[in-house]
Amino acid sequence: MKIFKKRTILTLTITSLILVTVWFARVQAASNFFSEIKLIIQVYQIIQNEYIEKVEPSKLIEGAIKGMVESLDDPHSRWLDAEEWKEWNVEKEGEFGGLGMVVGVRDNFITIINPLESTPASKAGLKPGDKILKINGKSTEGMSLNEAVAKLRGEVGTQVTITIKREGVPELMEYTLTRELIKLPNVKKKILEDSIGYIKIIGFTNENTSKELRDAIISLKKMGMKSLILDLRDNPGGLLTQAVEVADEFLSSGTIVSIRGRDPAESKIYSAHPRGEGIDLPLVVLINEGSASASEIVAGAIKDHKRGILIGTPTFGKGTVQNAIPLENGGALWLTTAKYYTPSGVCIEGEGIKPNLEIEPFIPTAEEKEAIKKAKESPVIKEFLNLNPQWEDKDLTPLLKKLEKKNIKINRELLKRILREEDTNKENDIFNDNQLIQAVNLLKSLPILQGKILKEIKTTR
Repeated sequence: MKIFKKRTILTLTITSLILVTVWFARVQAASNFFSEIKLIIQVYQIIQNEYIEKVEPSKLIEGAIKGMVESLDDPHSRWLDAEEWKEWNVEKEGEFGGLGMVVGVRDNFITIINPLESTPASKAGLKPGDKILKINGKSTEGMSLNEAVAKLRGEVGTQVTITIKREGVPELMEYTLTRELIKLPNVKKKILEDSIGYIKIIGFTNENTSKELRDAIISLKKMGMKSLILDLRDNPGGLLTQAVEVADEFLSSGTIVSIRGRDPAESKIYSAHPRGEGIDLPLVVLINEGSASASEIVAGAIKDHKRGILIGTPTFGKGTVQNAIPLENGGALWLTTAKYYTPSGVCIEGEGIKPNLEIEPFIPTAEEKEAIKKAKESPVIKEFLNLNPQWEDKDLTPLLKKLEKKNIKINRELLKRILREEDTNKENDIFNDNQLIQAVNLLKSLPILQGKILKEIKTTR
């Protein structure tokens, strides 16, 4: 009995020591925390009392949040203010009132990257490369991309006036456009020669991507598709769930991607199911340095399972997962919370995915760029295309000589590239795309290669 009492007292003593140690550690941690937060409050008060101008408290708080996020040295984590968070949710839904054009910042100008088909922007004749100098009379100089997008979007039926500077056109161009309901396209599709289907996934930014892909595959099958090119080039990624569902259309089993966070208990493995519409299609995937995040998940899964052949150049190398965490002030924290791993167990953060067949795109030299610019601005090209809209079978020697007289020296292949870009026939644009041409040639040769393999198998029996 005495031994039992001694053991009980010893156990209680040890437990008490542990509790005291934990309590002390927590108090010390809290003390450190309050000591550090006190410094932030002190700086806040000094600015509010001493700075030359009055500053909105919310601005200082948001600045402190941005500073904390930036201190992580993580290019993928960021603070979204209320307006940016609202914009993110609009894009996630995939519908909004606007003009229907993708814009970005090029050479410090708000520039049209791509006017979407059958939208106010494309109907008005706006072109890629057009620089937006004014929106409703207000200069865009120094305007952030988010601010420009907010001004271009708005209620359906309302109008917006934009002032455009187009390369090669001396005078400014002004357009007054009426906003329409814009549905962000996730997928473009068409049939190429030899019953080869082509699907380009533009992004994974909203929750309609996988459904649109599935519908596109079904539609192309009805049009006679026998094989498929999946184009993920310049696809910056988006939602993890959509990447998984897209990959699942081509895989019947096995791991698509695994997610590993700080807490091992929260790790997750996403697996494929035998229900995809693209499971049996011969497949080529196009990738480049602009393929990132969700598009790398798809490409990595297809490559590791040897489900298709990757053509192009190595991908961007973004192997981390971000979660959007809404905050009380209407903004959100876009925070890296995990890394993702391909089926072979590789995290491609900073590494990227290498294609099976590396093919570089056509990149003109400085001299070729200057020659292309001069040729496009020359009336000689326009006159030729007006007289010869179907120019592919024409002898280009007289045109080359005319251009040479204008001091524009280019070779025949470069001239063909220019004519394809400038003519009205969009179907021939494929011949300017080295990587796409290689993908087509590979799929065209598959039946021949398969026939040879079968023949070899039969002869060895």
